[in-house]
Amino acid sequence: MKTRDIKKGFTMVELSLALIFISIILITIAWLTMHVTTIYQKGLAMKAVNSTAKELIDDFSRAIAASPAFTVETQCSSKYNTTTAMYTQCVMDNARKFSYQQNYGMVSIKGADPKLLPTNGVFCTGRYSYLWNTAYVLNSDDYQVTNIANNKGRFFVREGGSPKLKSDNYKLLKVQDFDRSLCTQHLRMYSYSYNQDNDYVLDFDPGTEVELLDTTDNDLALYDMTMFAPTIHKVTSAGFYSGTFILATLRGGVDINATGDFCTEPPDGLNTDFTYCSINKFNFSMRAAGEKTSTGK
Repeated sequence: MKTRDIKKGFTMVELSLALIFISIILITIAWLTMHVTTIYQKGLAMKAVNSTAKELIDDFSRAIAASPAFTVETQCSSKYNTTTAMYTQCVMDNARKFSYQQNYGMVSIKGADPKLLPTNGVFCTGRYSYLWNTAYVLNSDDYQVTNIANNKGRFFVREGGSPKLKSDNYKLLKVQDFDRSLCTQHLRMYSYSYNQDNDYVLDFDPGTEVELLDTTDNDLALYDMTMFAPTIHKVTSAGFYSGTFILATLRGGVDINATGDFCTEPPDGLNTDFTYCSINKFNFSMRAAGEKTSTGK
């Protein structure tokens, strides 16, 4: 008897369909992996913002709680004659400028039309003071800052009795400052004229500053910090402070004036900065205990 050889195999159509099916599965797995990774990285960024903000609020609260008591009239008269208009403005403002000052500049975000946004500032508690540059100054890749004084945000330290310019690449510094000197060195807010070129050049002793926002994988920075006028108790002279700040990642082209998502999503969807972007706003309040400082103030 004769037998016929029967050859078995796949046709080109069957092979093509199988390859297409496998390709779809691989693409789906890759997309799911990227999506899960994005969510995971977003979660890490949000966690970093919230945990760091909690640490900052704890630090602000401790500094405020240990700050000395003062009367508005005494604070204002230390700088202004009681018969001047500046003294009257200072009293009406509850001596707010002795505790808080912030500068603003025109900021263009990724080449868009410039907006008036915070650039740097100082918050003085009477025991410690805080200096900060906002992300708009620190991130020159996403932001371009214009019409800001040449020396704004820069500071000097004392070395051998002479001031020496120190790098202004700081994020948020905590400085020992018993007499609010960092707020009063250039107190021009209750005056009608001041030297714009030398505005906000700050001077303090070296070795007293601590960076509170060290560089991390998330690279966080302040975008705004506002302290409201303190409420001073008429009998005890203890102050009640309240404030708010916006903390976010440097990456992502954050726009605090945006509506909806404050992180700028790239139009091509390929920029990974958006994945690592997170922003949140925090409020805090604390009563000053009115303790005496080492200087007796």
